[in-house]
Amino acid sequence: MAWTDPDGSDRYARGKCRDVSEAGLRVETVDTIPPQSYVNLRIEKWDLTTSARVRYSRRSGATNVTGLELTQKVRQQMLDSLAGTPSGL
Repeated sequence: MAWTDPDGSDRYARGKCRDVSEAGLRVETVDTIPPQSYVNLRIEKWDLTTSARVRYSRRSGATNVTGLELTQKVRQQMLDSLAGTPSGL
């Protein structure tokens, strides 16, 4: 994932997807990503590069749990992939 901090610094982080829903992803990261930020992300499993908006970021033990809201098109592609249906990628 890549995003720009409020101070203008470019930031990068790796995350682990913990949940996929119709609305987006729940991702664990070491870094804190500010809510309402826009991130560019690469989802290796689906060979997909897209952007998402951070809906929430909460500390959970040694990691941060971040909720990402995806666009409708990307959501459908991911759901189709999970269901084994061709997604048109």
